[in-house]
Amino acid sequence: GAQAIHPGYGFLSENAQFADACAAAGVKFIGPPSKAIHAMGSKSASKIIMTDAKVPVVPGYHGEDQSEERLVAEAKKVGYPLM
Repeated sequence: GAQAIHPGYGFLSENAQFADACAAAGVKFIGPPSKAIHAMGSKSASKIIMTDAKVPVVPGYHGEDQSEERLVAEAKKVGYPLM
């Protein structure tokens, strides 16, 4: 049987459950660990990881408080136009 799987590019390469299933079956997944796939699947989590690693990122607000007042205040900090 196969000893390793390279998932290619696309669906399987971004599927943490597939990476976990490979590990459970004793097959080497040639790609990032499932923990990294999970983190990169969340834009807010990935931005925190990149910021902590001192990677330049586009300014923005990712806090829990999504009230209109908070968002307007954060928009003023970031500057316009906003995306």
